[in-house]
Amino acid sequence: MKNVLDYTEDLREDERVYWDGCAIGCICSAGGWQAATQTLNALRSIIHALRGWPTPLGAVLNTSLPIFDEKGVITDQVILHQLRTVATQVVQFSRAQAQLKASIQSCNNLIVVGAAT
Repeated sequence: MKNVLDYTEDLREDERVYWDGCAIGCICSAGGWQAATQTLNALRSIIHALRGWPTPLGAVLNTSLPIFDEKGVITDQVILHQLRTVATQVVQFSRAQAQLKASIQSCNNLIVVGAAT
């Protein structure tokens, strides 16, 4: 996580500062429910502080329980559903943001054209 934050600081002077307007999927793992949930809460705070939009659902993986089979395939259907939901939320938000930006740009173009006439 520290490396992510270090590299994120490099974005401070970009056109899009930090994670402004970006959907960030929240997935945390730890060796128990309490630790994973506390990590999720901290992650959400970090995302907000860096202007990102955390997903409404945060997936929590308790690594003290069996989640994967010997081939690395997820066997816990609840976890699988949570991960798919987080991924869906990231994609839906990203698409909605793109549509909103296009709509705003279209309105701005109309205003500029209208002002010139």
